[in-house]
Amino acid sequence: MKYILAFLLACIGLTAGTERADADDGDRYLYIYNAPESASDRRYDYQWEILRTALEKTKGKYGAYKLQPSAPMSEKRQTIELTNGSGALTVMHLGTTPEFERDLLPIRIPVDKNLSGYMVYLIRQEDQAKFSAVQTLDDLRGFSIGQGLGWIDVDILQHSDFDVVTGSDYDGLFHMLLAKRFDAFQRSAAEIIDEFEQRKDKMPGLHIEQDILFYYPLPMYFWFSKSEQGERMAARAREGMMAMIEDGTYDAIFSKYNEYKIACLSG
Repeated sequence: MKYILAFLLACIGLTAGTERADADDGDRYLYIYNAPESASDRRYDYQWEILRTALEKTKGKYGAYKLQPSAPMSEKRQTIELTNGSGALTVMHLGTTPEFERDLLPIRIPVDKNLSGYMVYLIRQEDQAKFSAVQTLDDLRGFSIGQGLGWIDVDILQHSDFDVVTGSDYDGLFHMLLAKRFDAFQRSAAEIIDEFEQRKDKMPGLHIEQDILFYYPLPMYFWFSKSEQGERMAARAREGMMAMIEDGTYDAIFSKYNEYKIACLSG
């Protein structure tokens, strides 16, 4: 596999109190996350299992918690709700941007160990030979790239002179690819295998590009509001994540979700 390494510019705590909450006082630690966009949207199962396990690790110290989905939101809407502290969303999983760094509070542990910075393409099967001829970034810029409207990667790619076509519906982007609205749907190594397996029977023209691995640094963090509640919730989650790293639970969950994906893409 050819590795095209593009180090693009990514457009790109406080200790919680030690009081033990009552068993039914989960509202003190109410983690509301963005719901999947459809029944087939499994992109964040891993991330929320990491967070749930971190919160379980800290129940003895901090007591009850609630982890529940919001109404589905775009990335832009998630950012607005979290920044404004509306309560409609209290935790977000996204890559870093200058605005997030200024306005929000991250747990600075890359949730998927930076696997999401490695990009692979879903293409139409008949186009594999065209992509196999790619040798440089300029060659790759000759293809139009599909992305979701408002996704962080849109700014990164456009800033680096890629032709980006956006769609407002996650499931619809797969249909846009097959309808030749763009040439390639850029997906992370953490996402593409599951997405392909879920759709290959109903979309036989869908194909995982075989020769290109495209990289740019894009650490994915859990983000919280810059507020007393946000700081409290972030501190608890961070403590749980550190405990998971120390006892091996973090590695075990990462392997469960991602080891086979890495093996498939390395073959």
